[in-house]
Amino acid sequence: FSKNFQLPGATCGNRSFPNRLSSDKVALKILDRTRMDPQAQRLLSREIGSMEALQHPNVVRLYEVVETPCRLYLVLEYAGGGDLHNRICSEGKLCDTACKITFAQILAAIKYMHGINIIHRDLKAENILFTCSGCVKVADFGFSTQVSNRSAALDTFCGSPPYAAPELFRDECYLGPQVDVWAMGVLLFFMVTGTMPFRAETMGKLRRCIMDCAYSVPPWVPGPCQRLIRGILKAAPAERRGCGPTGASATPPSSVCSADASSLAVAL
Repeated sequence: FSKNFQLPGATCGNRSFPNRLSSDKVALKILDRTRMDPQAQRLLSREIGSMEALQHPNVVRLYEVVETPCRLYLVLEYAGGGDLHNRICSEGKLCDTACKITFAQILAAIKYMHGINIIHRDLKAENILFTCSGCVKVADFGFSTQVSNRSAALDTFCGSPPYAAPELFRDECYLGPQVDVWAMGVLLFFMVTGTMPFRAETMGKLRRCIMDCAYSVPPWVPGPCQRLIRGILKAAPAERRGCGPTGASATPPSSVCSADASSLAVAL
């Protein structure tokens, strides 16, 4: 859609966010309000709240929320280059240069989110989008939450099981930044190998693989990148690279959270 479109039946409850109207394309997320149960309403409210607070070049922007009696429209930044999951499934693992550039942009987005105490909790390849020019955009904040500080304990299992950290399967409280960092380790493994680190026929076996950290990095992956993956995918949350004893990622190693792709070259 173009930014200068009109929606039928829109009410005065619309919420606009600063942006320069133009003929640029936008994405439209349409939700049927009549079919939303209380839990779905809470998740949507959380998603909108998180996106209202986020303004970063590697995060999908929310331009406007438009309400009608039966529907809710989220007017979003358009990312027409597909998602990371489909790209790898169709083209195979990323080359070294593409991996460095993509991973650096994901890390820049997550570092920014954690800096304002927003936890994504559903990082996966399907939620990493690309613009037509190749810029990375982190999307889908339905499971995100804003915490009072990065050491605040959370207790809700969120996200996709193959990307879930071990502590999520232990039914215990967890620290948000630490589960996001774990998911970034899974993403890095997927990008450099074209396969997932944890695979199993059943959910029970997958759970055991993740809790035991039973994965193997292919020997052809460069040594520094192997060490980075192993430094992130650790069962003990506080031992993960970029995670201090409180789970805060305010001062992580440059090889984990630098937004500069060139500084990732050493690790990758």
